[in-house]
Amino acid sequence: MKRLFGLLVIILLGMPQLVKAQDFDELFNDFMKQSQESFNEFVNKSQQNFNSFSDSISHVFADAMVANMKTFNGNPPMVKDSKPKPKNPPKIKKEVEPVLPIFESQIPNNPESNPVPTQSTPEGSTNDNLPYNHNNLQTIKIFGKKVNLTKKSFPEKLNGISAKDVSDFWKQINVDNCQEMLCRCQVAQQQHAFNDWAVYQLVLRMAQQIYDQKYDEQVIMTVYLLNQLGLEAKIGLKNTHLFCLIAVKQQLYDISFIDIDDNRYYFIEINPQFVQSHQWKSYQTYDMPTHIINTHCLDMEIRQPLRSAANNFQEKNEIQINMGMIELYESYPHVDIVVYANAVPSNEFCESVKQAFDPYLRTQTTIESVSFLLSYMQYGFKYANDEDQFGYEKPFFCEENFYYPQNDCEDRSVLFSFLVRYLLHLDVVLIDYPGHLATAVHFPTDVEGEYVLYNGKKYVICDPTYEGASIGMEMPQFDAVDRTVIPLDR
Repeated sequence: MKRLFGLLVIILLGMPQLVKAQDFDELFNDFMKQSQESFNEFVNKSQQNFNSFSDSISHVFADAMVANMKTFNGNPPMVKDSKPKPKNPPKIKKEVEPVLPIFESQIPNNPESNPVPTQSTPEGSTNDNLPYNHNNLQTIKIFGKKVNLTKKSFPEKLNGISAKDVSDFWKQINVDNCQEMLCRCQVAQQQHAFNDWAVYQLVLRMAQQIYDQKYDEQVIMTVYLLNQLGLEAKIGLKNTHLFCLIAVKQQLYDISFIDIDDNRYYFIEINPQFVQSHQWKSYQTYDMPTHIINTHCLDMEIRQPLRSAANNFQEKNEIQINMGMIELYESYPHVDIVVYANAVPSNEFCESVKQAFDPYLRTQTTIESVSFLLSYMQYGFKYANDEDQFGYEKPFFCEENFYYPQNDCEDRSVLFSFLVRYLLHLDVVLIDYPGHLATAVHFPTDVEGEYVLYNGKKYVICDPTYEGASIGMEMPQFDAVDRTVIPLDR
């Protein structure tokens, strides 16, 4: 590059009388072309060096699996709250029930029927700007988006499930055919705003498509890709099959786990024949003395909504639901309630909520607005606990309250806290009781009623499940010693 630039300077200084404007343009274009070629050559060489380095590190890692295989005792699943939620929460009889609007959810039959306009692309393309071959193209549809996956040769069969078998298989998949998959995962993560759990779901579906019903192979491929993408996961061994051990930043419930060093790994079962993994007492996995591959725990937080196609909303009194987000929510394990409450909903949902509620709030005071939203939560939904509706514990993200026919105290508290923070810009905390969840709101002026103090601020109890209860009223079976304050993002 320096020689080329120096030659250009000599030519320009030594023969100025011969260089006309047209000749200079041609010479400059040639210079830029050669510069770009040199840069591309540098990038390609760097990529080859990186791939070679990645291969060598991964081979060392695969060998270390065998040498560092240990037996661990699994821990039983954590239970969020041993006290069941009530089938019918208490009510306060009012002489006249409030007249509240009914906001119907607008659920599109096809989330892509009215997509965001984009440049035209060939059929099957996903706008990822990566080369693909139409003859070998496979498409994975996930969260309302399509991700291309080309067919390339992978090791067909795992010889066994010993540590040596796993190590050998790991080395075989560590070739260039995975580089394109990794690149597509990274592009999808950036283009569609996938969080760590969404990336895991994408990687899992890639592995499932490559190894249809070959569950042990799916486990190895999934863990391999996660590690390459910087996410901490291990391969677990049992005498019958393999499973994923995924390190998660937040607490998960109803899933067995083991603690290794400073990380908590959860048993994520891929094989549908072994759904009761928490009944096992011992497992094998590798415990590396140092982290050969630089990875981090999966972060379950949803800090930005997915960028996926959804119908536009037009009419008032309609709450727009993004089905890509619903698909993501349905894949979630049971996590801490703060993850649900702090999750950022889709832009479509937020804007439709604002349009639907604004006519009822614009002329009211802050206290009147909170009272209106509280009454709406108490009377606007049918109540059912998760056991009756699903048969298992399933807290809702905001949008799911308009998707499923019934909700419970956790779901209402999550939605109410969102509405107050988003529409009224007030601080809210969750109040965790044994077998119940409510909220408390910080008002700009003094408000009477039951309250909690947190960080020097007064938060007045607002219970969206206690039907008929006003601001400051607490269910009679609870008192101050039962309250645990859970702070939320603004």
